[in-house]
Amino acid sequence: MEQEIVKVFNEQYEEIGTATRAEVHEKGLWHETFHCWLVNKDYIYFQIRSSQKKDYPGLLDITAAGHLLALETVEAGIREVKEELGLDINIQEVVRMGMTSCSIVSEKMIDNEFCHVYLYPFEHDWESFELQYEEVSGVVRARLDEAESFFLGETVTLNIEGYEYFPDGQRGRVVRPVSTAQFVPYRELYVAQVIQFAKNEMFK
Repeated sequence: MEQEIVKVFNEQYEEIGTATRAEVHEKGLWHETFHCWLVNKDYIYFQIRSSQKKDYPGLLDITAAGHLLALETVEAGIREVKEELGLDINIQEVVRMGMTSCSIVSEKMIDNEFCHVYLYPFEHDWESFELQYEEVSGVVRARLDEAESFFLGETVTLNIEGYEYFPDGQRGRVVRPVSTAQFVPYRELYVAQVIQFAKNEMFK
């Protein structure tokens, strides 16, 4: 299997070389990722990570995200939306929020990322999704105001709804409350900032 090569940066976001995806996680090297959140004036959407994933299987995560390869532009990261969710959109349809840094340390890896964050105004229905099952096993959503309160730490549970998909093409309805333990451990307040940007800059 061909290894993915990514750019490596210092903490000041100065490029200092390249490394494999495995190396950056093993050594805690700073690298770039692309985040695309699906939002509208009522909801924010999350993916359910596949149970086949090595890292954080089954947890809720950014709607679509992935590593930027060494030869890719930031805009090329929009491919992740097509690959993971089956939505055919282009970079002109998304709104750039900016770049943020995120550091997650676990037993398996040290993940230091410079994240290029984009938002897509999603107005389609559940039938629009064609998931890459090895990566994503479902899509759920939460009400924007409720999610903002939850990620600000004002509430301890968040109501989600959506669908989990199975390898045979069937899907099951998901309606349940979740806690922070069901989410990939983002940097504190990151998702709240995404929601605030959506409300203030996209859906005034």
